Amino acid sequence: MNRETALINDRYEAMMFAKSPEGARKAARELVRVVLGEEALRQPLQESLRECCRRLRPSEDPREQARFEAEFVELGIWPDVSQKLVAA
Repeated sequence: MNRETALINDRYEAMMFAKSPEGARKAARELVRVVLGEEALRQPLQESLRECCRRLRPSEDPREQARFEAEFVELGIWPDVSQKLVAA
């Protein structure tokens, strides 16, 4: 495994197993930086995460791709407290 792949895997795991929304967002921003570069940090995190997903987990099925992207964004951007209360 090369260095870039190891960095991507580390950042993805940090995002996936984050214990707080802040930790998830920090790991998500680091993943975006590794995959897309510094320029991607200028756009909204949600869109950057979608682009990362398109590169890391592409799918030919548009519905499946949309689901993958939504899951990816959910890992990096936890819902705020009000959204969690509504969902409960």
